[in-house]
Amino acid sequence: MVRLIRISTGSHATELDKAVAQRLGSLMAKWRLTEPKRSWLSPRPFTIGIGERVRSSDLLIHPLGDPWAKWPGPVGLGWGIVPDGDGLLRIPANGPTGGGLDGNVFTVTQDLRLSERPRVLYLGAYRDGSGVSIFFSALKRVLSDQGEGILLGGLEHRDRLAPVVANLGLAQKIVFAPSLSQNQLSGLYRSADLLVYPERDTDLCYQLLDVFAHGLPVLLRDTPDARNIWGYPTLLVEGDDGGAWGEAIQEAILNTRFREILIRRGLEFAESHEKQSVSRVWRRVVEEVSGKTVQISPMRED
Repeated sequence: MVRLIRISTGSHATELDKAVAQRLGSLMAKWRLTEPKRSWLSPRPFTIGIGERVRSSDLLIHPLGDPWAKWPGPVGLGWGIVPDGDGLLRIPANGPTGGGLDGNVFTVTQDLRLSERPRVLYLGAYRDGSGVSIFFSALKRVLSDQGEGILLGGLEHRDRLAPVVANLGLAQKIVFAPSLSQNQLSGLYRSADLLVYPERDTDLCYQLLDVFAHGLPVLLRDTPDARNIWGYPTLLVEGDDGGAWGEAIQEAILNTRFREILIRRGLEFAESHEKQSVSRVWRRVVEEVSGKTVQISPMRED
């Protein structure tokens, strides 16, 4: 008999909760817990609950909780460089993938019809428009001659934002990107010069793990949460002033020495989230909590 591993989220899961569930589901897709007893009834799945609103689970994870907490209490996740943090639970970063880096870069450049540099990416939620407004204001100063601003996931918001882009004189500079595959994102992160995250809400910051793993520098809004968790590898910018963000973008692109520091720190941050080391820790914890042995099943494809 084998026992399956199930990942569940609460009824009001955040974007971070969903992302953790998705990445753990992929990581553990082939995992099975051995059950020595034979029974007519299949054993219930071993459940890992993600988020603060999960009612019951064998192992409860609060992604931004205390990373040193121990089961049976809610366990937090570790993020980035933590002293003596080799045994912390983390989610895996999606590093450079598939088909050769040059192939990924060529494919996404062709798919999005990219042609100019500098190439600046925007990551944000598009909820109230405040983050993207800062981005547009900054790019109006930075991309006066040439360059491109690429809105990740922006295609579904194009009808609302296109008039704003046109009024700012950025119609030829802004690319509304659709949802991209992991290989396309890998190529885009490799080919871009900078990623900008001006949102106050850090719910999407988990995606920076992948950005760091590709050696792409990041500008991030300076908030207590951002500074405490994500600040080490990033250039932090205060407030909503587009001029200040524009100056920071230029600094991160043109100052070669500073840029190299951001890249090195980002790679260090992402290294703790390398898939193999993350997998080993999760496997050990699942075995400790369940009292069973994890086996890798050949029956299911990734």
